[in-house]
Amino acid sequence: MRFLLLLCIGLISLVSCNSLPKDSAVGTNPDNWTEKVEVAMPKADKVVDEQHGAEVWFAIGAVANSGDLPANGVAQAHYFEDGSYLQNLKVNIERPENGFFYEGWLVDGESWVSLGHLQSHFGDARHAVQFRQVQDLRSYLQVRVTWEKDDGDPAPGDVVAEGLLKVTKR
Repeated sequence: MRFLLLLCIGLISLVSCNSLPKDSAVGTNPDNWTEKVEVAMPKADKVVDEQHGAEVWFAIGAVANSGDLPANGVAQAHYFEDGSYLQNLKVNIERPENGFFYEGWLVDGESWVSLGHLQSHFGDARHAVQFRQVQDLRSYLQVRVTWEKDDGDPAPGDVVAEGLLKVTKR
C-alpha cells in the first residue's frame, strides 16, 4: 500500500512538472517553447503583410541604455496601407525585480504612447513587446523603455533605455 501511495505521488509530480502553464506568454509556442515573432518581411520587390496589405512606411533604430543599467536592442516600425501600425521592440536588459516591469513607449515631443509591458518569454535578459494599432504613429520616432513599479500608475517611470527610429526606404 505504501509503495502504491509513493508511486501515485511520483506520477502526479511528474505530470505537474510537464504540464503547460495556464498563461503561456503571447508569442510563445508551448509545443516546443519557441518564440513566434511576427515581422513583415519583403517578398519579391515589396513588403506585404497578410492582414494589413502593402507596407507604405518603415523605420528601424538601435536601442541602448540611458543610465547605469546595461541595455541594448532594436526597434522596428511598419505602417501599412490599411492604416495599421506595427511596432516590434526587443531589448536585452536584466530581469526586473518582483513588483516591477519594463514598459515600451513611442514618444513625439510631450506625447507618449504605451507599447505595453516587455515580456521575457525565456526568463532571461531577452525582453520584447509587439504593438499593433490602427493609428498613424509615424511621427513618433523616439522609442523609450521605462522601469515601472507594478502599482497601477499609468504615467511613465524612469527611462532606462532609448533609441531613435530612422525612416528607411526598402
